[in-house]
Amino acid sequence: SKKNSIVLSHKNIILRDQKILNLYLDFKAKINKLKSKKFLVAVSGGADSLTLAAMCKIYQNEYKKKIFYHININHNIRRNSAKESEKVKKILKKQNISLKIITNKVKIEKNIQHLARKVRYSILIRECLQKNCKYILMGHHKDDQIETFLIRLSRGSGVKGLSSMEMISKISNNIKVFRPFLEIEKKVLIHLAKKIFREYI
Repeated sequence: SKKNSIVLSHKNIILRDQKILNLYLDFKAKINKLKSKKFLVAVSGGADSLTLAAMCKIYQNEYKKKIFYHININHNIRRNSAKESEKVKKILKKQNISLKIITNKVKIEKNIQHLARKVRYSILIRECLQKNCKYILMGHHKDDQIETFLIRLSRGSGVKGLSSMEMISKISNNIKVFRPFLEIEKKVLIHLAKKIFREYI
């Protein structure tokens, strides 16, 4: 109900939910170190990216000069992907978070995960260049770290290949990916996404 919904303002978060506040304070400490005024946020609609969008909204409300661009990329691989993107947009709109949906026009038929990732990054980089953003925020979490390690191990990667994702990594000359949730378990992000948005993809 509207009465029990969480309003994503800094003041209300402090008063209403300690777990959200704790995550926000951790997020704020990390993002402040970047010393940047513009960020692009990649949003899939999962619990991790929705929680990330929420943290950004609270941060934006506290620091009025900060600007965020929330991006969802629809690859049109699955039958209902377009409807799913629109659902994510509606979920975020309830908390006054705007979402830009970009439809990928490159046809992907083979090696889907690898090519979709490659296209996704190229689109995000293009958006960053257009908006003069130096950082792309992504919701990768602790469980993703473990999964990445196991996948690389199964492929016989060497010591260098088995290294984990970094919180900040460079993907082009002037653009970096920032992953503030790498130390956070997925179950925590699911709990918070449900608490804030009531649902997630």
